[in-house]
Amino acid sequence: LTGFSITLKHLDGHEFTVNVDGVTECDHVMRVPGKGMPRRSGRGFGDLYITFEVDFPDTLTDAQKEAIQLILGDGDAATTGDSSEL
Repeated sequence: LTGFSITLKHLDGHEFTVNVDGVTECDHVMRVPGKGMPRRSGRGFGDLYITFEVDFPDTLTDAQKEAIQLILGDGDAATTGDSSEL
């Protein structure tokens, strides 16, 4: 929810890290320059495109709901339109 880092292995065997900052939404596409397939000319690599598939739980326990409410607040600012509380 607040970002992450992941280490991926390229087809040629070298590893590289992708850093994601902020909230990742479902079906978000991220471009990683120079980490895609080799160019036909043999000079360098194209860009790698990563599509994120975010799975949300079908249900939450009461304890999980309470923990989320403590972290994110009760949502009153969003329902009242008062953005000064956000």
